[in-house]
Amino acid sequence: MMIPKSFAVFLPALVAGFGFAHLFWKSDRPTALALKVFLGIGLGLGITSCLYFLRLLLFPGQGGYLLIQFIFLALVLIALFLNKGVSFDRSLLSFRLTRTGILLGLFVIFVAAIGFYFLVVYARLAPHGDYDAQAIWNLRARFMYRSGNGWENAFSPLINRNFHMDYPLLIPLSVVGGWNVLGGEVLRVPTALSILFLFGIAGTTFSFIADLRSGSQATIAVLLLLATPGLLLFSTFQTADIPLTYFFLAATGLLVIGSKENSPGPVFLSGLMAGLSAWTKNEGIPFVILMMLCTIFVFGIRQARTNLLSLLAGMALPVLMIILFKALIAVNNDLFADNGLRQIILKLFTPSRYIQILTHLISELIHLGNWPISIIAVLFVYGLIMGIRKLSDSTEKVLLILTFSQFVVYMLIYVITPHDLEWHMNYSMSRLLIHLFPMALCSFFLFVNTPESVLNQVK
Repeated sequence: MMIPKSFAVFLPALVAGFGFAHLFWKSDRPTALALKVFLGIGLGLGITSCLYFLRLLLFPGQGGYLLIQFIFLALVLIALFLNKGVSFDRSLLSFRLTRTGILLGLFVIFVAAIGFYFLVVYARLAPHGDYDAQAIWNLRARFMYRSGNGWENAFSPLINRNFHMDYPLLIPLSVVGGWNVLGGEVLRVPTALSILFLFGIAGTTFSFIADLRSGSQATIAVLLLLATPGLLLFSTFQTADIPLTYFFLAATGLLVIGSKENSPGPVFLSGLMAGLSAWTKNEGIPFVILMMLCTIFVFGIRQARTNLLSLLAGMALPVLMIILFKALIAVNNDLFADNGLRQIILKLFTPSRYIQILTHLISELIHLGNWPISIIAVLFVYGLIMGIRKLSDSTEKVLLILTFSQFVVYMLIYVITPHDLEWHMNYSMSRLLIHLFPMALCSFFLFVNTPESVLNQVK
C-alpha cells in the first residue's frame, strides 16, 4: 500500500502543476494538453518545494507540506476560473487513431509497463538507492526530517564536504515533505519521485515531438528512450540526475515552442523549468546562463528584450531559493574550495588532460546508455535511411545548441577538476551524458524526416 500512498502524497501538486502550465500556455491542441500534463510534474513538485523551503525558513517545525500543495492548487484553480478555465479544441473530440497508431501505442505501453515493473522490483531490492542516494540525497532528507526545528544541522560543516553539502534542495525537500505527510520515513517516497520524473521525461519527449512532428515519430523516439538501459538504471538510483534531465528537456522544449508561437507564456515556463534545474542540482546553474544566451540568439536583438524578461521572470522564484540557500547555509563547493585560479589556468593549458578526456569520452559514447550496440550508430543509420528534412526556421536548432553547450561545460569541468581526473570521469561521465541524452534524441527526431513523409515520397 505504501507505493500508491507515496504517489498520492504528491497528487495535489501534480494537478496544480498542470493548471499552472495551462495558465501561461493557452494552447488546447491535443498534443499540447498532453505535454502540459507531463510539464505539470516538474512544475508542481518544483514550485511546491520552493514554497516549502520558504515555510521552513520562516516558521518552526516541518509540517504544512500538504497544506502548501492545496493552497497552490486552490490559487491555480481560482486563476483558471477567472481566465475561463481549460478549454478544449474541437479537434480533440474528433481525434481518431489509425490501426498502426493503436499498435504503436500498445507497444509503448508494454515497454513502459516493463520499465515500471523494473523500477518497482529494483526499489524492493535496493530500497535506499545507490551510494549517492545513501550518502547525499536520501541522507540529506533523513538528517533534515529527524532534526525537526534544527533542520539546518543537516548542512553542518562537520560533515565531509565530499558529500556535496552545497547541492540544492528540490529532491530532499520533496522527500521530507512526503515523509511529514505520511508520518514516517517511507522508503517508497524517493522511488515514487524517481518514477514520476522518468515518465515525465518519456511523456515530455513524446508530446513535444508529436506536437512539432508526428505521432509515429514521437512513438519511435519514446520507445528508444524507455528501452535505454542506462536511463532506467539511473532512475533506480534515487538521485537528482533523472529530475535534472527532465528539467533540461522541459526547459529547452518550451523555449522552442515559445519561439515558434512567438508567445511569452511558454518562454516564462521555460525560464521556470531552467531555474528549477538549478534548484535540483548545481549542473543547472550554468544551464540557466546558457538559456539566457540562447534566448537572445533565438529571438534576435529586437525581440530579445521582451522574451528575456519573460525568461527571467520564470527563473525568479527558484533562483531566489538558490540565493537564500547559498547565503543562509554556508557550504563550499568541492570543485572550487581547493582549486585556486592559478591551478585552474594551469590545467586549462595542459594538453594531456584534453587527450585523456577525449579518450574516455569516446569509450563512453560508444557505450552510451548501456546499449548492447552503439545507439549512436543505430541513429546514424536510421538518419541515413530517413533523410534530413529542410528546416523552415532556426528555432529548432535551439535543442542542439543547448545540448552541445551544456556538454562543453561538462567537459570543461573535467579539465579543471581538483579530483583525480580518471576517477572523476569513471564516477560521473556516464551520468552527465544521460543528462543530455533526451535533449539530443529530441533534436535528432526533429531533424530527420517522419515515417509519413518518407512513405509519401515512396508512393
